[in-house]
Amino acid sequence: MPKCLPRKLIWVASLIELGGEPPFSNHMDLYNVIDSTSVSDVKWDNFTVHYKRGQQNNDAAGEAGVNDTAPWMYDTYDVWYRDPHQVIHNILATSEYKDEMDYVPYREYDATDDKRRWQDFMSGDWAWEEAVLIFLMST
Repeated sequence: MPKCLPRKLIWVASLIELGGEPPFSNHMDLYNVIDSTSVSDVKWDNFTVHYKRGQQNNDAAGEAGVNDTAPWMYDTYDVWYRDPHQVIHNILATSEYKDEMDYVPYREYDATDDKRRWQDFMSGDWAWEEAVLIFLMST
């Protein structure tokens, strides 16, 4: 993991969401938690991005003599990530989530009043209708 992780942003976001208590004691604690997950053997990769100006000349000062270009437009940023395909593969391969995941759509009804119960994505109409469509297309 890169050492240039925007630490202040993580702390601010976590403090707001958790009412003032950070979920990690420091950046090394955060890295250790990330590396202890089932995706820890997926290697980090990175690329660099920067703002690409359009046809107009944003670098020139305007009529009032004020440069209207934001400072972030001149910076280059490193983006660090792990291969999402491999991450999902590793998550699904672990037995940790085997009882926490629905692999097929379902419809569930309350036995007392026959009302449909909605719980998560796989209990929704879209997932059910897609499964029906896939079945019909395969026959």
